[in-house]
Amino acid sequence: MSAVDAVYLATQHIVVKGDLVSAQRVTDKAGEHVLVLSHKSGPSPSEPSEREEYHELNAVYYGNKDGHWKPEWTIHDMVDCPTLDSAAEFFTSAVSISDLNGDGRSEVTIPYRLFCSGSIDYSTVKVILRDGSTKLAIRGELEMYQPEGKPALQGKKQYDQALRQPANSAYKQHLDAIWARIKLVKK
Repeated sequence: MSAVDAVYLATQHIVVKGDLVSAQRVTDKAGEHVLVLSHKSGPSPSEPSEREEYHELNAVYYGNKDGHWKPEWTIHDMVDCPTLDSAAEFFTSAVSISDLNGDGRSEVTIPYRLFCSGSIDYSTVKVILRDGSTKLAIRGELEMYQPEGKPALQGKKQYDQALRQPANSAYKQHLDAIWARIKLVKK
């Protein structure tokens, strides 16, 4: 995995939806890929104002097919939160590329959070692993703003049903490890 910048993406005709957060080039058994993470914020479409109350996250995984970049999969999520505090962000330091099943093809894990509240409260946190067309996730809540020296409070945490199958135990362990890293991040 190696970082690429907006200039590289432009020369490859890879479109970024919003502001570029991160882009990584990956090579595996299936060929060359580029993972693009982007963020877009603005006024709420439901109640327009001067505040940034709408936040959109996009993760697009491109594959190079015959010299042309084509999206292989996309993760799109957003929060529209008029009149309240809101945020959406990737945990870029915890994004990972792995080959847990040893098939020579990359699995991509993308953790992020969405926040919408009138006070200090839990953020919705998602840790999503993509292995080709397979999508596995942990979804839950974490308190991102905790007092110094206190652990983050954890709300509900749910595993996709497929993660409970013995065949996916390596994926579950990996996603749990990413979740644990996120809990240590201080905002």
